[in-house]
Amino acid sequence: MPNTDADWETFGRTDPYFGVLSDLKFKQGAAREQGAVRDEFFATGQGYVTRLVETVVETLDPGFAPKRALDFGCGVGRVAIPLSTYAQQVVGVDVSESMLAEAASNCKLLGVENVTLCKSDDSLSRVEGSFDFLHSFIVFQHIPCKRGERIFDAMLGRLSAGGIGAVQFTYRSLAPAWVRAARRMRSSVPFVHNIINVIQRRPFGYPHMQMNEYDTNRLLAMLDRHGCHRVHVRFTNHGGCLGVFLFFRKETPPAL
Repeated sequence: MPNTDADWETFGRTDPYFGVLSDLKFKQGAAREQGAVRDEFFATGQGYVTRLVETVVETLDPGFAPKRALDFGCGVGRVAIPLSTYAQQVVGVDVSESMLAEAASNCKLLGVENVTLCKSDDSLSRVEGSFDFLHSFIVFQHIPCKRGERIFDAMLGRLSAGGIGAVQFTYRSLAPAWVRAARRMRSSVPFVHNIINVIQRRPFGYPHMQMNEYDTNRLLAMLDRHGCHRVHVRFTNHGGCLGVFLFFRKETPPAL
């Protein structure tokens, strides 16, 4: 299995904005170098956070006003920065040092002072304290499932009583069977992805962005084990990659 941490450091160093949003307008430094493109990139984050908060207010907590929020897979700060207008403190976590450096630069540029950035590992060992809001979106799909489950478990262990989470996972691909098989081979068979890079005229060693499918039963069991018994589910579909957005609260509602 390739080292996805090293892969994401490569994405963060060479194409951080495109690594977060796979839209050609954000490719090869355009968002970093052009103010209008950067503004458009962060406008997508602001719109997303607005809808996210509306969903939490509608489904889990009408008075939603988190003190400490954790954004796992924060990248260059697309979500962490607008989330900072709702939370007293945001901790952005990412495995890529280059992504974190870009996020720090964006915080400085935008005058955001209540975002703290932290390097990630599977146990979130560098993350201190508890949180009343956990978030991750279009991140876990790029992490091998066993590692992703360990990280999700570590996140849930840091959720305070009454705290809320909004975490998205992919669980199924609508791609043809041969496409799914090719993706698995690119992730697991040595040099297959490198050969495809050459065919597609990319650098031989350019990393493969994995797409992984999680077992939703295992995810729900983890929520149950951590006392997150109030759950709202919304479905996602990104280019045929089906997912679930799990909105949950650490509380036990009255029995039905």
